[in-house]
Amino acid sequence: MIKVLQHCQEVEAATQQLQKSGLPTHITTEKNWDQWWLYQLLHDQDRQSSLVDLGCGDCCTLDFLAAMEFENLHGIDLLIKQSLQDRPYQLHEGDLTATPFANEQFDVAVSVSVIEHGVNLDQFFREAHRLLKPSGLLFVTTDYWEDKIAVESYIQPFGLSWTVFSQAEIEQAIACASSHGLVLDRQVEIPACAESTVSWYDKHYTFIALVFRKSTEL
Repeated sequence: MIKVLQHCQEVEAATQQLQKSGLPTHITTEKNWDQWWLYQLLHDQDRQSSLVDLGCGDCCTLDFLAAMEFENLHGIDLLIKQSLQDRPYQLHEGDLTATPFANEQFDVAVSVSVIEHGVNLDQFFREAHRLLKPSGLLFVTTDYWEDKIAVESYIQPFGLSWTVFSQAEIEQAIACASSHGLVLDRQVEIPACAESTVSWYDKHYTFIALVFRKSTEL
């Protein structure tokens, strides 16, 4: 699956759907689009499934998954705030490309708005493949615009580098994932961009969501 956020109205619709479903909305309104697609992906998933959030940050995604009544939840980030310790999931400090988790521990891995901040994609997809059970799912969202948007090196959100992925870079990422046994859940072309839905640091872009499945053929 590949989805591109094309219109601001999609954010409004996703927010309304989450609210109607009694699910928490994201602290960044535009990310409700990501969470709505995650909800649709996992709506019928066994609630005893094991899930990991790679780059869990402020744990908005983990809170969302907990509200969906998933019980076996883990998250990892370089820094875990002390205020997040008493939550219904297990948190770990560390590198999301070299985690302490066991081989094939998880049914689903998610990474929402993380890989654009200096993550080595080769190491990321290799680690995701190691962590996932056969046929396990990887849900990834990131900043996106068809044509390359240059981000000056002095712009470092959260003290990290930042990339707005272009279509060519997303195609390269998909190929990298495939080389590590993670294939798109549905082979489709990348949808065209329509309008910029996000503005940050005077850059105007949108979001892309991708769903990979761990291949059983390797």
